[in-house]
Amino acid sequence: MKAFPFNLRLTHHQATAARYAGALLSGFLLVSVFPLLRWTGLVWVALVPLLAALLYETRPARGFVLGYLTGMVFFAGNCYWIMSVMERYGGLNTLVSGGILILFAGLFSVIPATFGLAVVRVARQSRAFGLCLSPFLWVASEWARTYLFTGFPWDLLGYAVRPEGLEQLAAFTGIYGLSFLAAATSAIFLSPFVLRRPKAAGLLVALWVLGLVAVNRLLEPPKPTPGNSEAILVQPNVPLAGAAANQWAPWINPLPLDHLIQASIQAARQLKASAPPLLVWPEDSAPFYYDRDPIFHAALKRLAEASGTYVIAGTVTFKDGRLSMPQNSAVILSPSGTLLLRYDKIHLVPFGEYVPWWAFPGKTGKITAQVGNFVPGARIRVAKTAEGTIGVFICYEAIFPQLVTKFVRAGAQVLVNISDDGWYGKSSAGDEHFWMARFRAIENHRFLLRDTNDGITAIIDPYGRVTRRLPRRRFGILEGRFRYLNTETFYTKYGDVFAGLATFIALAGLAETEIARRRREKAKSLA
Repeated sequence: MKAFPFNLRLTHHQATAARYAGALLSGFLLVSVFPLLRWTGLVWVALVPLLAALLYETRPARGFVLGYLTGMVFFAGNCYWIMSVMERYGGLNTLVSGGILILFAGLFSVIPATFGLAVVRVARQSRAFGLCLSPFLWVASEWARTYLFTGFPWDLLGYAVRPEGLEQLAAFTGIYGLSFLAAATSAIFLSPFVLRRPKAAGLLVALWVLGLVAVNRLLEPPKPTPGNSEAILVQPNVPLAGAAANQWAPWINPLPLDHLIQASIQAARQLKASAPPLLVWPEDSAPFYYDRDPIFHAALKRLAEASGTYVIAGTVTFKDGRLSMPQNSAVILSPSGTLLLRYDKIHLVPFGEYVPWWAFPGKTGKITAQVGNFVPGARIRVAKTAEGTIGVFICYEAIFPQLVTKFVRAGAQVLVNISDDGWYGKSSAGDEHFWMARFRAIENHRFLLRDTNDGITAIIDPYGRVTRRLPRRRFGILEGRFRYLNTETFYTKYGDVFAGLATFIALAGLAETEIARRRREKAKSLA
């Protein structure tokens, strides 16, 4: 008979099957807490089945497999939209698209697999220590996911933590602190079944829950206050592919661009703002080339002059003027039409703007016309104006906390995120992308103006609250207020110090376990 949590006595085969089932169940729970199903309350117990399996597993190699299974279910389930994107815009068939999804999930599943291996190695020496160390190991694994294999911190566990008060912890710890809370709660809920003192563990559970409630109340944000600056966010809903998209090329058909300009000018004039508003167009969805297309260049200049606004727009530029080196860029024009800023996107989208080295470049299909050719930018840039300093980041960059923070450190007093989430179609990915971007406002205590091609276009206050938004998949213009802010949060100033500390504790715990194991082995050999 094999020991298992919850006072079960199972045969060897039953215990093994239960562990595999636990790993698969945790994978499903991790999928369920995000927008596909929105069962966010399960975030507090999502890791319980996996931890129960790992703590009672004696073979580290099998711990690796258990973590790998959880990762495969999670990544395939949460990123299922990769298949439809590759089929619709990459021109690939279902079999090849499915293969790319499996390759992608398989690669990133190595990270939760390593988490599983580490928990088993510690738990073999002490289940209690393994349980205590597991939240630190989980944060370390998420921090690693932010950087490894081009980086993919999509749907970190903390993004599913919903109470507004607890979300404000991100201003101190970044999103990783919320991931720690969720992972620690799973560990604490499991403690009565693992520790030898169930009454003490039960008291710990009660104190932890009360502590979460108290912190949530303590950090509950104040009532919203109206901003004193104006923003106009344009959601053009430009088609992404085919003949309809080509009709937006100004040298083919100037009417759509003219309509967009006139609608933007009219919205700006109706505001009658005392200071120049921000007028934002999203990430480049149409063939707009600010540097090389005189029609589009003149149109943006005319828009800024006629509307009396700071115009922010996405465009394609070319590094050193070379057509072989396109860049995904944003430009900011002054109310007089002069160029204040050109920012070139630093963190490009795998399969959307380049093909990673591990995905057979040249063999996989193209999603955009220049996939595989886009060149990353190299510098953080902000635009200083008489009203305040503006920082613009583009699309996928919104999921990288450490990158967005650099704009605030450079002086940005308001954050602008331009994006094109039309690639995701009607999948849950657009909602996931929006919710992750929302946390960049909390971490840095800045208003976030998020303008997208087809939604979700919204104004988000420094506490992560959505003050205004547009319906998805339709043309619309969103007008709202914001403030230029100078507050410096702990996270803005010190960055991922919490994630780094958690990783240090995790590595120190693993090292201590290894040292203790060698001491025991040496003592046995001398006995």
